[in-house]
Formats: sequence, structure tokens, C-alpha cells
Amino acid sequence: MRAGGSRGPGGRVTAPTVGALRAPRPWERQPQWWLWAIALVGAAVLGAVFVGGIAAAPTAPTGHVGHGAAPFSWPHTAAWIAMVAVMAPLIAPNVRFAARRSPRRARASVARDVVAGWALVWLGAAVVLGIGGAVLVGALGELVAIALLTVVAVCWQYSDRKRRGLARCHAVLAPPLDRRRSGRACRAYGVALGRDCVQSCWPLMALMAVAAHDPVVVAAVVGVAWYERRRRPHHDPASRATAVVIVATGVVAIAVADLLGRR
Repeated sequence: MRAGGSRGPGGRVTAPTVGALRAPRPWERQPQWWLWAIALVGAAVLGAVFVGGIAAAPTAPTGHVGHGAAPFSWPHTAAWIAMVAVMAPLIAPNVRFAARRSPRRARASVARDVVAGWALVWLGAAVVLGIGGAVLVGALGELVAIALLTVVAVCWQYSDRKRRGLARCHAVLAPPLDRRRSGRACRAYGVALGRDCVQSCWPLMALMAVAAHDPVVVAAVVGVAWYERRRRPHHDPASRATAVVIVATGVVAIAVADLLGRR
């Protein structure tokens, strides 16, 4: 059979279609590209929220994201949505794998379905972690809350539940070719990815929350998550090295909070 052709009725070879001959466009070869654009927007929002919180602190300290603001105030809500956006590239390889194993015309939909399932889980987790972080800061103060969650995050790096969740973050999916079945399978796959991501990273995200979404802390915790997912083998996530980075991140977060007068 000729390359790109197909057999028609009676076994005759038909000419390849124009779509089959056309070279894949860049966004078809990289159907996950838009996750990086979302992450850049999220990073910009986090920076704006953090700077706005610093500017407002002298006159209205209760409005600061990390110092007494209500869990559902606009700074908290914007910061958490932006944080989920910043983490989106963590699943870019999973999304690309699923999309590239789907018909070309379905790749965009497959990518959206996987990301939607993942984001839904993380937005739910953000509500829980946001409320928990606000309660912790209100009860203990920001410096103590940062120190406590730094210890929790370091201990979690060595736990079996962390390692299982992290290993499952490498799972991939080849969706069914039927569009309806594919949509269900991709959304379920995204939900499973979100669940395992939350299981792996919740202490890091909680640390980021009580540190007032400090961009330095955000960059560090997302960097740890990326390194252990995409630069380490499944059996060796480099727990000791990542624990050292987490400790250093906690120390920097405490120093920044103290410098800005947040107790």
C-alpha cells in the first residue's frame, strides 16, 4: 500500500487525502503548548498580588494575602487560581502523550479534557489548603506557620504516600478513538493525575500559601515538583536533595516575612 493511502471497496488502494499529506502544524506537534502560556499569566498574577499585598500592608494589614485576609477574599482567590495555573506545565508531558495518540482533529479536545480534570481537583484542594493556611496563620502567626509547614513538607518527602503519589504522576494514557469515550477517559485521567499531584505536593502548596504566595517560595516549590517529576527516575526522587531545598525555602520565607514585618 502506498504511504498515506488506504484501501477502499474491493481492496483498491485510494489516494491519500490532503489532510494526510499535510505536515503537522507546530501546535499539532506540541498540543500542550498553551499550558506554558497559562503558567506565564499565572506567574504575572501572583507577582501582582504579592506586590499589591506589600503596598497595602502599611495601611491595611488585614488585606494582605498572608496576614489575616479572609480565605475567600479576592487576593486569596486570585493567588490560588494563579498558583494552579503556574503548576499546569507539570502535566505537560502527560497531556502531550495523550493528545499525540489521538486523531489530529481531536488533539486539542483531548488536551483540554485532561487539563480540566486535573484543574478541577486542584481547585478543590486549593479551597481546603487556603482555609487551613488562614486558620494556621491566625492561630500561630505567619513565622511559626511557615516553620511548621517547612518541617511537615520535609517529613512528607520521605513518606510512602508521597512516593506513591509522585510515581503515579508519571502515568500516561492512550485515549480511545471514539470521541465520546475519549472525553470521559481523558477527564477521568485528569482527575486521577490531580489526585496524585495533590497527594504528592500538598505540603509544598500549603507552605506557599502561608508564605503569602511569595514569588521566591512559589518558584522554589514548583521547581522541586518539576525536578522530582521530570528529572528523576521513579525509584529515586532524590528526597534528601529536595528536602534541603525545602528547608532553604522555608528559611528564606521566614526571613522575608520578618523583614516585611509580618508576624
